Amino acid sequence: MIVFTGDWVKVSGQWKQVVAIDSGYDNFATLDSDGEHLWWGVEVPEVFEDHVSNTEMQAMLKEAGL
Repeated sequence: MIVFTGDWVKVSGQWKQVVAIDSGYDNFATLDSDGEHLWWGVEVPEVFEDHVSNTEMQAMLKEAGL
């Protein structure tokens, strides 16, 4: 899976926005409940239920009236 900063990934039923990329280790980060980076490896795709770009997410939110 290729992700960019700003993309959204669905983990355990919750959408989380990608806030940082570490291309040297093929990792990306979302924020945990304390606002700290929670790092994920791209080699573990079975953890992720879905992935959309930020523009796709904004269109979905607009369509939902949010």
